[in-house]
Amino acid sequence: MINSFFPADYKNVFLICLIGDSLNEILLWIRIIGALGPLIFASISDFRTRMVEHELIWLIMIIIGSITAILEIILLQDLRILLDLAINVGLSFIIAFLLFYAGLFGGADGKALISLSFLFPRPPSIFLWWGFRPLLPFFFLTILSNALLLTVLIPLAFVLKNLSDYIANKKLFSHFQNEPLWKKVLTLFIGIRMDYPPPPHFYPLVDLVEVNGVLTPRLNLFKRISTENEENDDTSLQTIEVIKEFLYQYEENKIMRLWVSPGIPFIIPITLGLLTALIVGDLLLLILNLLIS
Repeated sequence: MINSFFPADYKNVFLICLIGDSLNEILLWIRIIGALGPLIFASISDFRTRMVEHELIWLIMIIIGSITAILEIILLQDLRILLDLAINVGLSFIIAFLLFYAGLFGGADGKALISLSFLFPRPPSIFLWWGFRPLLPFFFLTILSNALLLTVLIPLAFVLKNLSDYIANKKLFSHFQNEPLWKKVLTLFIGIRMDYPPPPHFYPLVDLVEVNGVLTPRLNLFKRISTENEENDDTSLQTIEVIKEFLYQYEENKIMRLWVSPGIPFIIPITLGLLTALIVGDLLLLILNLLIS
């Protein structure tokens, strides 16, 4: 069939393109499996303990990414993959370091981002079903952007839960009358009220402050607690215990529900960010397209 439709000069070119597309697809699926397998495992561990117990999974992702890059060089003679790999890994390392230094990223989150840059040194070309390709040639940024957008669902869920509580008893901030409005509004997005004791990895948004010699509960929304530090977990529980005992007396033996905020396991949004990036593409572009149209 190839001899019938293609001149001899173009037959080899056609075969090379055909083989190249097949190899690209195979290598892409290797990358996808090599990313999703470890990330799903890490997500389960992060959800249970708020830490990734086996650091070996990041090494596995890096090795798979390196092997697929070498295969592209050998089989497809694509030396540009080296430049793409160097730029992506370097940029992901810088971004992960800055986010970690700012306290916005855990160590496992940064390692996941760097590992993904090894696996996907350029955006997939044959797997994006809806066509919302990323604007920048850094697929790990698309994954990160999608993950951040997906985490917006968590504050929305908190707001709905808090509004439901307000409709039920209208006493969300009965002991925080002197707090500014902006702090109360922000609390609705980042925390929920729970009975004592709260589940593991939930941290108090309340501190006790001495005002005119009297202990008074105050909202504290910017207390940084590392979920990977066992000592901080103990400190958090002690803080909750002190507040609980105070409020028990303050409420005449009725324990007030505590405002708490969860330690969010960001590996899960990163995993979902990868899935949505592979299936839908860039969620930010999708949202902008829907708004414009």
